[in-house]
Amino acid sequence: MYSKQKVTVTIDEGIVREIDRLSKEMNETRSHLVEEALKAWRRGQVEQALIDGYRAMTKEDAETAEQNLAAGKEAIIK
Repeated sequence: MYSKQKVTVTIDEGIVREIDRLSKEMNETRSHLVEEALKAWRRGQVEQALIDGYRAMTKEDAETAEQNLAAGKEAIIK
């Protein structure tokens, strides 16, 4: 488990009010809510990178398949 470190950040007052509201509603600390939000953001970034990577692979695979199909047709015609 990682140790915790205290940091100071400056954020919009409206966001602070929302964090405070959620903190009371969920019976959690501000720190916990902000930490969980950052973890969720990081997971989203990783997920998006995976999606982008798979899309690029799919495009490459389709292009390779088309090239192989063309080569196969060419071989059959000869």
